[in-house]
Amino acid sequence: MLSELHHILSKAFIQLPSEDEYIADGFDEEVDRLKQLAKGGKELLAKMCEQEKQKTGIQSLKIKYNGMFGYFFEIPASQSSKIPDYFIRKQTLSTGERYITQELKQFEEQIISAQHLLEMRQQEIWEGIQSKIIHEISSLQKLSSLIAKSDVLQSFANAAKKNTLVRPKISRHSRAISIKAGRHLVVEDSLKKQKKRFIPNTLAMEESESFHIITGPNMAGKSTFLRQNAIIIFLAHIGCMVPADEASIPIIDSLFTRIGSGDSLSTGESTFLVEMQEAARILRTSTNRSFIILDEIGRGTSTYDGLSIAWAITEFLHEKGSKTLFATHYHELISLADRLPNAKNFSAQVLENKEQGVIFLHQIFEGGAEKSFGIEVGKLAGLPHSVIKKAESVLKTLENNETTSKKNKQQVSLFDEVMVSSPDILPKKSPVDKAIEDIDPAHITPMQALEILYRLKKINNNS
Repeated sequence: MLSELHHILSKAFIQLPSEDEYIADGFDEEVDRLKQLAKGGKELLAKMCEQEKQKTGIQSLKIKYNGMFGYFFEIPASQSSKIPDYFIRKQTLSTGERYITQELKQFEEQIISAQHLLEMRQQEIWEGIQSKIIHEISSLQKLSSLIAKSDVLQSFANAAKKNTLVRPKISRHSRAISIKAGRHLVVEDSLKKQKKRFIPNTLAMEESESFHIITGPNMAGKSTFLRQNAIIIFLAHIGCMVPADEASIPIIDSLFTRIGSGDSLSTGESTFLVEMQEAARILRTSTNRSFIILDEIGRGTSTYDGLSIAWAITEFLHEKGSKTLFATHYHELISLADRLPNAKNFSAQVLENKEQGVIFLHQIFEGGAEKSFGIEVGKLAGLPHSVIKKAESVLKTLENNETTSKKNKQQVSLFDEVMVSSPDILPKKSPVDKAIEDIDPAHITPMQALEILYRLKKINNNS
């Protein structure tokens, strides 16, 4: 039955239809006739004219048209003796006579209504075809599903052949992830066009491991590493081969990403708020069967605020057991791997030398990074020399001050374990701080503000 439907559909419609015409020539005789009439019926008029010439013997007879009479026969005066009785005179001219016939009048009416009749006939044909399609809808859905699957599998096969993909092993029971020499196909293709080589990287997360903290400079490959592994796991779950030398992947229930930056100014949502909303969604909905990639959580606010949030998120996801790759510039988080049993440190490696400066290896190795090389990246980006020199000077001053401060004051690190777990040692609030907390600036008068200022000054002098 589908072959019959295919024949109808292939023959019934114009390849480039318009609103007025969409049924193809030759499919329906009535449609063809009405199309001719709608276009003025020139062939039919010529045929009628020829027939009347044969009947009357008036070879000079012509069919003409004007806005007053519509269609009419025009006959020279010299042929008036041959005019038959069924011709009805409409107008006399110096050169001849004009006549109509019932047949010509009916033809004129058909021309006038032809477009409307054509629309109705085309709609009738279309509704008939629709009913045939509906009758075969079950078979069409099955065929569509088979075609869709074939299309997807063919695309997967082409991609696998073109990009040297491998069949991943899917584990129903183990939660270990092993992706050897994984690649990011989009980045790899871009590098090929530049005649450069993509550097593959391996991801190995044992059954018990759930959290990898990845540090290192910008441009060293952290984000690419995160995304390529998420893509590989996604491809494996949709039945596609993957860009790696070998891959063993557990079944996951969801895949989450928190990468990039963006805001929603129209709704008053800042970049950091959007970041926190996405992070909150991950923390609430992920499970110990989820795979998560986090790129620079907490960088949209002050250093201590951001570091605190990143620290807390790390501990939360580690406890939940979600398989997580977390790229960060907060080197303070490296110490977490010493006390979180299922966490490990990794870093994007670089080489430094005086002649060439920083060389990015684009490889991920176990162990934390010592620094972020932000100023070196600024050099590569083309920041002015004076800005680079000033930045180096400021960085050196800050590092020296931090070292001196630690030696002289023995200040406890903000994120020492004892500090995080013991709120009792946090700095106590002064009387002035407590008094300020009770003030609502939006609901005081200038006179009240002045009185508050005197009161705060008195509290400060007495404390």
